[in-house]
Amino acid sequence: MTIDDIYKFCLDLIKKNQAGGLKASSFQYQWNDAQTSYQDDLLGRFQLRSNGKTGFNTGLIEDETILQKLSPFITSNSALTVTAGVSAKPANFVYRIGLRVGGYDCYKILQSQIASVNNSVIDPPSAATNTYYFYEDKNGFTFLPSTITTAALDYIVSPTDVVWGYSIVSGRQVYDSATSVQSQWDSNSNREITKRMLTNLGVSFKDADMENFGKSVQLTGE
Repeated sequence: MTIDDIYKFCLDLIKKNQAGGLKASSFQYQWNDAQTSYQDDLLGRFQLRSNGKTGFNTGLIEDETILQKLSPFITSNSALTVTAGVSAKPANFVYRIGLRVGGYDCYKILQSQIASVNNSVIDPPSAATNTYYFYEDKNGFTFLPSTITTAALDYIVSPTDVVWGYSIVSGRQVYDSATSVQSQWDSNSNREITKRMLTNLGVSFKDADMENFGKSVQLTGE
């Protein structure tokens, strides 16, 4: 479904529910808010959900379904410049997946563990043995040993805001795919995000509504 298909579907349901209208600009804002919330929910599953009452916590990395959904937003091997052991996070950073120095894993520690790691007689921070550590705050990463100058980061970025682009034809807005920005999500996620948006707007619908609309688009082309 293109962003125009999603918009038409929303208009159709709003009309059926006699809930007024929905301007394209308002639709964009509502849908973009819903997709951000959806991504937050996926990321929020990290160590917040368990496999059962007595099961272990399910982390993001172990959940292949969630990783697959988030795959359009994963940036790999982003080069970080490290100065005096500190590197800022990329501007579009949302969530860290992996961090390496010279191809070797860099292990996360807490600030409370800095002293014990530095004084370790087994695996202290050392470039000679490729033993690297880092701790994270809201602005960036601090590395041990502080002599590190570069690192490679795998991380998740925010989804791009969708845009329902248009041109003016006979005084009215007509959808223009050339100036539109499409959703980056897979089809199932697009449906879920649209359902969330409609629910937020107070529009009632059945699960079959989305499927029936998709079949209508395939048959009629509109």
